[in-house]
Amino acid sequence: MGQQPNIEPGLSAAPRTRLGPGAARSWRPDRPAELKAPVDAPSGGMFGVAGPDAGYALKLAGERDFKLQPGEHHHDMAAAVAAIACARAARVGRAPTADDVTVAMTILGLDSTGPIDDGLLEQRAGWVANVGHDAAKLGSMVADVPADVLEMSPAAVAEKIAAGWVFRGGADE
Repeated sequence: MGQQPNIEPGLSAAPRTRLGPGAARSWRPDRPAELKAPVDAPSGGMFGVAGPDAGYALKLAGERDFKLQPGEHHHDMAAAVAAIACARAARVGRAPTADDVTVAMTILGLDSTGPIDDGLLEQRAGWVANVGHDAAKLGSMVADVPADVLEMSPAAVAEKIAAGWVFRGGADE
């Protein structure tokens, strides 16, 4: 805003110099829980195995159509599928792919190409309910998937299920 010609500016209106911030202090990671190296990061159990681009699995799962049972919601099922797909991808240190989502859907009985166990369909609504909002329940469900199943190809998982294997995640609830 311009200065009015009839008002003389005082000393308080003059620009002032300010001191900049001082030099940064040295810092070392010395807190008790500080991670100093990648090997210090916890893994396994409820920590899981972190993998890159986990959000992409949720995008892929959200685009799929699921044959849901009464009481099941697409949001919860997409979260369950994405979590299993992320666990499968993270075991080999890569981002999730469409094959990971296919394997997760097959494990959860959402793949209509193979036989689906009636017991799985009856129990699935209970243990997938609200997993999209309950990280502990979701982590527990993913931890229930055997590691050897996560490492199989989509065709091998379908064959295992055709041979009678049924995922019973959350059966203890």
